[in-house]
Amino acid sequence: MNSGDLSQRSTLDLMSVIHVRDSSHENKYEATESLLKRWRQGIDLGPLVNLLLSESSRDRLRGASYISELGQEVEGLNVAATRLADDALPTCRRAFVEYVENSAYYEQAVAKALAKCLLDTDLYVRSAVIAWASRTSDETFEDFSRMVGTGAGRREPRFRNPLSNDFWNESSLRRAVRGLDIIRRLREGKQIPQIRTDFPGEDSFIFDIVEFSQTRRERLARWQKR
Repeated sequence: MNSGDLSQRSTLDLMSVIHVRDSSHENKYEATESLLKRWRQGIDLGPLVNLLLSESSRDRLRGASYISELGQEVEGLNVAATRLADDALPTCRRAFVEYVENSAYYEQAVAKALAKCLLDTDLYVRSAVIAWASRTSDETFEDFSRMVGTGAGRREPRFRNPLSNDFWNESSLRRAVRGLDIIRRLREGKQIPQIRTDFPGEDSFIFDIVEFSQTRRERLARWQKR
């Protein structure tokens, strides 16, 4: 079967080609490209939305992988993609942040969801928000900062002892403030080694992820010279 044949298949058929074990690598690739091209044009989004909203974690992971590859906003996916910010799976929460960065989609519901992800205990999700915020426009960052400052995204602790609740509320506040301060320094062009020194309370893996992203082109250039 050639790519021309695949491009004429229904969306559900293309999804089946991708996930059937005996499909060839070439057919899987061509089916994926056909799907992404279709969805970027806003065509037949229903099956993808169903994946994103599914009660099956496997389906949501499939949907998350697709929206991470779209590379642009698709209006009919905005609501479903934002729902991933509350997903139990960190991979899905991270896919939401990636969708926002790739699409430049931003509104108040998205800002609140991003504020929540900034406080995420999964380091990949938190670092994805820091990376997004370090590169977004000044106007968007200032709005996002105000949203975080209102306490958006903080989970309300529910201990019987109010002092325990106070402890975790203060912890969330410090985490939010620290995240915004790191982002501001990145936006100012400060170097990672200096930021590491100034924020000993931040997990070093966050800085590893940010530095890895910043030095990708440098590593590629060195590798190509070998």
